[in-house]
Amino acid sequence: MALTQAAMTSRLLTEAWPDLRVETVVITTSGDRMQVSDDKPAESTKAIFTKEIEEALLENRVDLAVHSAKDLGVEMPDGLGLSGVLTRAPVHDVVISREPLDVLLKKPEPLLATGSLRRRYQWQERHPKARFVPVRGNIDTRIRKLRENHDWDGILLAHAGLERLRPDVKGLLVSPLDTSFILPAPCQGAIALQARNSDSETRRLIERISHRPSMVRVLAERAFLEKLGAGCHAPVGALARIYDGVCLHLSAVFYKAEGSPGIRKTTSGSALMAADLGKRLADQILS
Repeated sequence: MALTQAAMTSRLLTEAWPDLRVETVVITTSGDRMQVSDDKPAESTKAIFTKEIEEALLENRVDLAVHSAKDLGVEMPDGLGLSGVLTRAPVHDVVISREPLDVLLKKPEPLLATGSLRRRYQWQERHPKARFVPVRGNIDTRIRKLRENHDWDGILLAHAGLERLRPDVKGLLVSPLDTSFILPAPCQGAIALQARNSDSETRRLIERISHRPSMVRVLAERAFLEKLGAGCHAPVGALARIYDGVCLHLSAVFYKAEGSPGIRKTTSGSALMAADLGKRLADQILS
C-alpha cells in the first residue's frame, strides 16, 4: 500500500511539474515489521507506521513523506507539518465474503475477521451475537486467509485499499458497508503529505496536487481525534463531509469498552472552521 501511494504521489507531482525529478525512498517502519510478527498488537501502539519516516524527514534524508492519513499521529515532531492531502478515496468499509451481505446479516452467529476494534464494536452493536477473530497482514494476506479458513464468514476492510491495490477477489463478494452502519476511522481513505515546515520549496510543489476539500475534512477529523485524546487505533470513528462547498458536517462515534453502547454525536458549521468543529465534537463526546 505504501509503495502504491508513493507512486501515486510521484505521478501527480511529475504531471504537475514536468521538469521535476522525483526519487522514491523506501523505508521499513515498525508497523511493517509487526505485520509479519507476533509482537505487540498494532491496536496498542502509536505512530508505528510513521516514526522512521518522520525521522528521515527531520534528518533531511527525504523531502516529502507519504502516509495513510489515518496512521499519521495527531502530534507531529517539532519542525514537521501536514502540507497537503490528495483527493480522498471512498471512505466506507467493506465486507469480503462468500455469501451476499443480506445472507451474512441473517446468520445468528457469523464469524468475521478484523484487526479493528472500531469495526468490531460497531458491528456487534447491531448484531451482538457476531463473533470475531483477529487478522493481520496486507490485503492480499487477509484475503488468502479468508480463502484458507472456511469457517470464516468474511473479513472487514477499508474500500480505499481495495480500490488502490485491486487485489484478486475472484469467487468472493465485496459488499460496501454504509457509513450509518460502520463509521470509518478518522481520515480513512485519505493520503497525507508531510514535509518540513522550513522547506518552503517542497511545500510549494505540494500545493499544486493537494485537494483542498479533502484537506479540510482531514483537518476536522484530526482535530477531533487530538482533542479526544485517542490514538489512531482507538475504537473511534469520525467522518467529515462538505456540502455546497461551504458547510461541513462532522459525525463521530466512540466506544469506552467492549459491549458498551457507542457514544454518537454530530455537529455542523462553516468549513472555514474545520478544526474548531472537530474540537467541539470531541468536547460533546467527552462530556
